[in-house]
Amino acid sequence: MIETQRLIMRPFDIKDFDIVSELYGNSDIMIYMPCGCLTDEEIWAHLQEVISDWNERPQVNYEMAVICKSDQKKIGRARIHMAYESDTAMIGWLLIQSEWNKGYATEITKSLLEYCFKVLRVHRVYALCHPQNIGSWKVLEKCGLRREAHYIKKVKYLSNSDIHWEDELEYAILREEFV
Repeated sequence: MIETQRLIMRPFDIKDFDIVSELYGNSDIMIYMPCGCLTDEEIWAHLQEVISDWNERPQVNYEMAVICKSDQKKIGRARIHMAYESDTAMIGWLLIQSEWNKGYATEITKSLLEYCFKVLRVHRVYALCHPQNIGSWKVLEKCGLRREAHYIKKVKYLSNSDIHWEDELEYAILREEFV
């Protein structure tokens, strides 16, 4: 579990289908996610997978529900994905639309960075985002990550029956750069 001033991030459990469905089933939230919206069946399968990931040793995927302390409302998900062979972690988040532009993404990102560097003791943390997802890359820059790459047509996006290729940005920060 990770705690910030306003948020609690804890492992998902089976009772979290509501927030996972609200996130992964919303086309406005999933617009910059390669998989597109998920069906209820796919959401159940994903939820069961991320719950079981917490029993994996060594643990690779840390996917957590994000909850507001003030009212216990579930507002999103935060994720750390470990690559032990390169001593690197990838971070990411999704928030429900009613909670956008309230500073939660920045709060989540800073806490994930701190957890990665101080608890997991990784060498490097990175994040990926679509170039048109301006809100996300501004959060990453605000949190001290630098843009290291702009990949051209790197990611295959699936939306309904349409398959197309999109660009991707990579941001990163090293342990010695983290303050």
